[in-house]
Amino acid sequence: MTSKERSTVAQPGVPVDTTDNNELYWWVKNARKADKLMHNKELKIAIKGDSKEEYPTIAKIIKTLQKQKVNKFGLITSLKTVQK
Repeated sequence: MTSKERSTVAQPGVPVDTTDNNELYWWVKNARKADKLMHNKELKIAIKGDSKEEYPTIAKIIKTLQKQKVNKFGLITSLKTVQK
C-alpha cells in the first residue's frame, strides 16, 4: 500500500480505555518484555501526536504507560510549515 493509499484509510490506532481490556497496555507490556528478552535492554517509547490531538487522549496514553512504571518516554510532534 502506498503512502497516498494509506492516507485514505481510517487508522484509529490501538484502543486505550479504562477497562481491563486496554489493548495499548498489553501491546506495550509484551513489546517491552520481548525487547528485554531479545536485546537485554529497555524499550524506548515515544508518543506521537499533532495539533489535532486533544490532551485527554494523550493523558490516557501516559496513564497507561505509568501503570507499567514507564515514566520516561519521548513526545513527537510535527512542525508547522511556514508559507513563503
